[in-house]
Amino acid sequence: MFQSVLRRLRESQTAELEGTEAADAGFTLIELMVVLLIIAILLAIAIPTFLGVTSSANDRAAQSNLTNGLTEATAQYQASGQSYSGISTSLNSSAPEFSWASGTGTGTATVSTAGCATTSTNCINVASVDVATSGDQQGVILATMAKTGTCWWVAQLQATPATVATTGFDRAASGTGFQTGATQAGTYYAKQQSSSQANCNAQYPETKTGGFTWGSSFSAAGSN
Repeated sequence: MFQSVLRRLRESQTAELEGTEAADAGFTLIELMVVLLIIAILLAIAIPTFLGVTSSANDRAAQSNLTNGLTEATAQYQASGQSYSGISTSLNSSAPEFSWASGTGTGTATVSTAGCATTSTNCINVASVDVATSGDQQGVILATMAKTGTCWWVAQLQATPATVATTGFDRAASGTGFQTGATQAGTYYAKQQSSSQANCNAQYPETKTGGFTWGSSFSAAGSN
């Protein structure tokens, strides 16, 4: 019986010593350095990916606004006797979910000083344009700036664009035309990536000297 008590006492002391050693155990310096290295590698991979996804999402949001805005503009075109004349006023009433601004001003090295900035919420700048003949108002251009600083445009032409000397969607008097890539009636897309531009203006494609390039989709948008 005495031996049994001693054995139990030894077992109890052994358990206490093992518990103390486990409590005192910890990571070595090398183990900590390896963990920190792994975390640094993961951050180096994750941060650029996150920023890329964020930029893409911001551009997609701007493109979505333009697509929805163009749908509203098309409805107003039909309601106004197939003309985009006075489109800005009409859209302010029919689509108040967007902040509509009429395209005004003249182009500069980037865009006009009047338009939608990155701080503008759901802002769409809109301007009607002549397409086939002077004064026909058969085209509309919408512009907005994404939070990435990229300016996006969409143009809808209800007629085949002609080369006109002073007015119209094609402003050049030569055979190349002021606008490039838009050769027939339809919807066209463009963009401009610049950290120096302050805002996006719908009239900029019409006032920009040196030509303006359009593409057939947002993914194929002409870079200007």
